[in-house]
Amino acid sequence: MHDLTRDAAEYDEASYTPDFYSFDDPTAGHAFRMTAYREASEKLLVVLNKTISFLAEHGYSRSKTLWGVAFALGHPLTAGMSMLEAGRELGCTKQAISKIAMDFLDTTGLPPSTSLKSEEARNTYRKTNTNKYGHKRNNIDNPPSN
Repeated sequence: MHDLTRDAAEYDEASYTPDFYSFDDPTAGHAFRMTAYREASEKLLVVLNKTISFLAEHGYSRSKTLWGVAFALGHPLTAGMSMLEAGRELGCTKQAISKIAMDFLDTTGLPPSTSLKSEEARNTYRKTNTNKYGHKRNNIDNPPSN
């Protein structure tokens, strides 16, 4: 038993010295936050993928917006299909679907799925397909100069 005449502060079990520097350390608890973030991210992607499946099954399978978001997320609906093939099925261009996919990714801040070009490839394309004034080459609004 414990000696009841001792002060509680004298017990080694009760002594604790907080590390005040760790309160300001942004990496303290980093592993826990990253695990929680990853779990939340995975849950959100499951919800987004189920939403796409739901919409595709309920009359929106011909929507280029749905297909653009599906390509952006790498949804199984797009497995084995190129944007060109999807565009032909939907009666639009692959560029229209790609624009929707890129707009969705830019808006949400998500990284491109493995079926899409990387940010580096997009930047290279942007550089090589614009003139010195920043306009797209051979654009109707910006005809090539003769």
